[in-house]
Amino acid sequence: MNRLSESAIKQSDTLENRDHDTPEANNWMINRMRLEALRFNRLSDRALMEGRVSRLDYFLPYFTLGLKATFLYKRGVQNARDIVIKEHELFFDDLPEAFDGYRILHVTDLHLDSLPGLEDAVCDRLAALSFDVAVFTGDYRLHAYGDYPEHVLSPLRQIFQQAQAPDGVYATLGNHDTRQIAGHLEDMQARVLNNESVRIQRGNQHITFTGTDDPHSYFTLNAVESLQKSGGGFKVALIHSPELYQEAAQANYQLYLCGHTHAGQVCLPGGVPVLRNLSKGRHLMEGLWEHEGMVGYTSSGCGVSGVPVRFYSRGEITRFILRKK
Repeated sequence: MNRLSESAIKQSDTLENRDHDTPEANNWMINRMRLEALRFNRLSDRALMEGRVSRLDYFLPYFTLGLKATFLYKRGVQNARDIVIKEHELFFDDLPEAFDGYRILHVTDLHLDSLPGLEDAVCDRLAALSFDVAVFTGDYRLHAYGDYPEHVLSPLRQIFQQAQAPDGVYATLGNHDTRQIAGHLEDMQARVLNNESVRIQRGNQHITFTGTDDPHSYFTLNAVESLQKSGGGFKVALIHSPELYQEAAQANYQLYLCGHTHAGQVCLPGGVPVLRNLSKGRHLMEGLWEHEGMVGYTSSGCGVSGVPVRFYSRGEITRFILRKK
């Protein structure tokens, strides 16, 4: 099914002529280059080659061997491929009437090279959905460094083609994404929001989407400033992790969409996560939440990281329908 509507084509034309020499773009690029250098220059070449950029990476091979020894590995991989569609109808007093019934598709944490073929399952589910805008909130691959090989870009291109929407596709970066992917995403007809805001118009009414850089590994004050300078009206924050929830609420956002946590990915019975990979907001691991009047949603994401298994959690694609009270 081809979703490339006339408005999406217009967005594509805008992207090709987009001015990347803005102060916001320059500030983001300078900060990203600095932070990526600080993060990876301290690692040895061997650690980078083996994909061991954190202490947890050294224990994952032993965990994998343990799963295979207990015959749970195959079951965990099957669980990881079993992506579900979740839909939430959200009601707001201050939603502009023109956006009553507005549909937002949210996809996050694809990690496409962790599970080859995952793109087919994702595209099958996208084909069954209709939506007005599509938003992606980061982590498109497994490794957190280096160039993007074709075996990551090709399935990603397939997904972004299926996700084309009347009001466009918007994307932010995660802690597994280096700055190089921004250009690839825009080649795929996505507008990358690096501490930037865009408005979607319906007549004389609008809603605002603000995307920030990843706050988990690449936090800067520019991300906070982009939330504060986004203006008034109904606003949606697109951020890789929930770790800017306080700042977004203080900036009067009505909706906060994020991922990063994988809902624990490997959980105890009842969905209790073994690990919570958050520096703050650890109580916002999964699903719907609220903070000071702002509604938030932490998606469990589509893909997996580390060991390609899930236990007592499921990957998801999420559709939100906005309603005016």
